[in-house]
Amino acid sequence: TFIILVSLVVFIGSLMLMRFVGTDFMPQTDESRITIAMELQTGTRVEESMKTARKMEAIIRDKYPEVEVMAVSSGADDEGSMFSIFSTAGSNIINFMMRLKHVDERERSVWQIADGMRADIAAFPEIITYNVTTTGGNMGMGGQNNVDVEIYGFDFNTTNALAEEIKLKLANLPEAMDISVSRKKDKPELQVVLDREKLALHGLNSAAVSAMVRNRVNGVVASRYKESGEEYDIKVRLKEEYRNSVTLLEELTLMTPQGKMIKLKEVGTIMEYWGPPSIQHKRKERIVTISVKPNGVALGDLAKKVQAIVDDVKIPQEVLVQVGGAFEDQQESFKDLALLMLLSLVLVFIVMASQFESFTMPFIIMFSIPFAFTGVILALLITGTNLNIVGGLGAVLLIGIVVKNGIVLVDFTNLMRDRGMKLYEAIVVSGKSRLRPVLMTALTTILGMLPLALSKGEGSEIWRPMGITVIGGLIFSTIVTMVIIPVMYGIMARSGERDKVSKLRKKFQVLDK
Repeated sequence: TFIILVSLVVFIGSLMLMRFVGTDFMPQTDESRITIAMELQTGTRVEESMKTARKMEAIIRDKYPEVEVMAVSSGADDEGSMFSIFSTAGSNIINFMMRLKHVDERERSVWQIADGMRADIAAFPEIITYNVTTTGGNMGMGGQNNVDVEIYGFDFNTTNALAEEIKLKLANLPEAMDISVSRKKDKPELQVVLDREKLALHGLNSAAVSAMVRNRVNGVVASRYKESGEEYDIKVRLKEEYRNSVTLLEELTLMTPQGKMIKLKEVGTIMEYWGPPSIQHKRKERIVTISVKPNGVALGDLAKKVQAIVDDVKIPQEVLVQVGGAFEDQQESFKDLALLMLLSLVLVFIVMASQFESFTMPFIIMFSIPFAFTGVILALLITGTNLNIVGGLGAVLLIGIVVKNGIVLVDFTNLMRDRGMKLYEAIVVSGKSRLRPVLMTALTTILGMLPLALSKGEGSEIWRPMGITVIGGLIFSTIVTMVIIPVMYGIMARSGERDKVSKLRKKFQVLDK
């Protein structure tokens, strides 16, 4: 009774410690890559963006010798540059892609270098927003840990105001960094509103007029110039002084099908308008997302803080707000892992019940499984590791691994009882005899997992939690197996039950003959 009570207290105590273990979706990995996206004021000229980019480039070369390769795109056109494929491009956008020295060749981690760069960027007053990522453009296995506040709503002004309010509150959180809003600032544009009746009078339509306006303002490729085997587009458009004001644009000359020349202002008006660069949708609803990354805390802890802020904000009736991102994926993955654990327990029980020809024996053996999870929690706390999907997979593996010690012990105890030993005598003999095989099987697995848990190479953050959870769970369950399994066997096994089993076997042998 004393042993069972102590074991129960240890198990419940370990569950209480679980609240001190942080939770993540996927481990953050040092892939020796840093990507920076910086945004200046909308409308900033390319020349000014290039000056800022050169200043930042000089700072990086001076302060961060770990950077081996650096590619910079500053003030790129929306159509040009490879950067526009992977990231936002524009005259006010600056993108940096950096490759660092290998992990073994530098003293600072990629996260320390990124933190230093964030502080340097913050010193530039002209930079409105910036984002520093350490996962090589989300192409690595580690993924990007982030919490997203998703705001669903049709009205731009309402959702923009709400997004700005939540963003300002998140900026006060010391646990949050790299706060970014998915909807970019509204861009100024000119809209040509055409009068359909006037168009019809002149024999024109909106497609013809828009083509004429586009050719004069944006330009049309009239021909190509060939030189040394290369071809260059010859673009024809109006000089800048004829297209840099609303008044001059209204004076654009249009050709009607009858060959008459009319002004643009005769068939329409030009209006100034501020519009979003893009409209994002999710579940057929307009959405704006505020993304935030954890700063030295677990993803689960940050999500709780973010949720508290969202709960404190007054949400308009026509707007829906929910917390998602990698945190949402984490919650779904943990539910799947819980289902996997349940299925594993059922399958393990079925296999042992069929092999032992008893429902009691598997139940006794499975008492070692809860203490494997106790070992997992203690191992995570001691090493300061967060519980993530990889660590969770290690915990699922433990269900199949830890029962083998109990199987060895219980099977030998049954053998001793079948040979005529009394219940407690068989338990003592099997405990002495099976101690060495149990230690051997446990130590081989523990030592096999040791390189996994201690590795420090590039990307080792991915598999290290699995090694830690398996080692911690196995060490603790092995110690407990040698104590709790014999006690439970003594309580649950009844004297004389093996005699009944042997009688049945003899009876079936006689019938077979």
